[in-house]
Amino acid sequence: MFAPIGKYEFTIDAYLTDFRGKATLPMIGGFLLQAATKHADERGFGYSSMTSQQRVWVLSRMAIEVFEYPKNDTVMTINTWIVSVNRLFTERHFEFEDGDGKVIGYARSLWASIDLETRKPTNLLELCGLSDYVHSGKECPIEGLTKIPLLKDHFEVASEFVVKYSDVDINKHLNSMKYIEHFVDVFDIEMFRDKEIRRIEVNYISEGHYGAKLDILKREEEDSVFILEMRDGEANVCSTRITWK
Repeated sequence: MFAPIGKYEFTIDAYLTDFRGKATLPMIGGFLLQAATKHADERGFGYSSMTSQQRVWVLSRMAIEVFEYPKNDTVMTINTWIVSVNRLFTERHFEFEDGDGKVIGYARSLWASIDLETRKPTNLLELCGLSDYVHSGKECPIEGLTKIPLLKDHFEVASEFVVKYSDVDINKHLNSMKYIEHFVDVFDIEMFRDKEIRRIEVNYISEGHYGAKLDILKREEEDSVFILEMRDGEANVCSTRITWK
């Protein structure tokens, strides 16, 4: 039996960094998902096991806080563990360290499982082995996952795009990290010169389908805190709250 906490290393190569030589937020998010995938695969409830049961994991919510962005040619270590399981959701936490073992960020995530044919939620308590790895003894000292308010007024249309080949995942839906990539791209590059995104919280509401035209709405809630919403027509696909420092 594997340990409850999985530990995985990722190298920050030049092609994963931005103009500052630092890892981008979507790249860090991608590493988190890779760590979660490896952790689940090793313990018997990963992609292959799930698809054999006609199920698939769906990311519902995620919050990432980065205290210090790792730089080019450095190694980032990600620790991940399962915190809770109920009928509909399981919560997974992450801690990431730089090459010297210094903690540089944390993340929280909420996952559901859906039936591949009906696309309806499945009972996670019936998933063999998952509850055996619940580990509540390790701290994740960042704010929990919260509800993001809908943008009903006083917003601007910051961007629009059509979901294309490089945006989609194995299900031909918008890739989880592509939501984040499109959200952070609405900000001018000059903002990245002066500040960094300290926290991003994402609520995945519905699937962005291949070929869909999506609008990104933006409103500044308070100084350096923005609410963004991705819409397909009038339907909300995804919401995010981004805090800069």
